[in-house]
Amino acid sequence: MLGREMFRGSFEHTVDSKGRVSVPSKFRDIISDRYDGRLVLAMDYDRCLTVYPLEEWERLEEKIKTLSLMKQEVKDFRRFLLSSATECELDKQGRILIPPTHREHAGITKNVMLIGIIDKIEIWDAKAWEARNNQNGDKIGETLAALGL
Repeated sequence: MLGREMFRGSFEHTVDSKGRVSVPSKFRDIISDRYDGRLVLAMDYDRCLTVYPLEEWERLEEKIKTLSLMKQEVKDFRRFLLSSATECELDKQGRILIPPTHREHAGITKNVMLIGIIDKIEIWDAKAWEARNNQNGDKIGETLAALGL
């Protein structure tokens, strides 16, 4: 994705009573300028949700297809991720609908954080995001130091 606009930053939003969340305008611009507006929403092992533009999701699927099916953890990962994937689009107000099972998986009730992660967006329950950041602060510093960053 060199030279292309990427998803970055974090934005706090709320989920409405129907399970819809507004996608930040910065992210919507990337989705409409770089992609055709079609998205894939899936559950993540980190108890958050991931939103991929369809093009990026298809790249991920191609990588997943190359993984060995002889390993049980690969089979489990494929089942978990692909069975939770659902296509969605932005509505006219720039929102996506998060199905109840996905909200339950991520512990999402009202306040969420939308996090730009280069080629995807993560959706976290706001309190879970805060706790995760507090929990991982020292580990991240050690990892970055080991990588020379």
